[in-house]
Amino acid sequence: MKTIKNRRLLKMLLIIIVIGLVSNYLVQTTAISSFSIFNPTSLFTYFGVLIGFSLTLYTFGLSMVSDIKSKIDTNQKFTEEQKEKMFSLLVRGFSEIQGDIWLIFYSILIVIGFAVAKEITNPFGWNIENWKLPETVNLTLFITTTIAMWDIMKTLFNLAEINFELNKNKNASS
Repeated sequence: MKTIKNRRLLKMLLIIIVIGLVSNYLVQTTAISSFSIFNPTSLFTYFGVLIGFSLTLYTFGLSMVSDIKSKIDTNQKFTEEQKEKMFSLLVRGFSEIQGDIWLIFYSILIVIGFAVAKEITNPFGWNIENWKLPETVNLTLFITTTIAMWDIMKTLFNLAEINFELNKNKNASS
């Protein structure tokens, strides 16, 4: 279980790094960072809406869990091993959703941090303005949180489909 979690974390970090590199390339070579959606106020609003929406979806999904679990437990077609595996996948799906929600939350904090840092004079005299780090981070966070929201929706749609199939099977066997 620990290695699966570590692999998932490593995969997620690799994806974020690739998105960050592509974002930096776009920020350096195009005017994408000047789009109004990428200013800190707009991003803060966007992430706030995403986190509210994702928490609502998460709560909706949690309401299905006990229903799905009881349908799996009462289904005679599944062995105990299959039931355990299905419940494990159900729990893993919700831990994935939690990770996506935390990503959105941390994105809000990072956007706030960079908005504050952008207004502070560089006390070290480092010439890092050419790196366009805040703009790159803003674009990267926009892309990754949008992907996280897609992942949340995909997982919950899958749960709804599983619930539907279990209902269908239950009605067919009655």
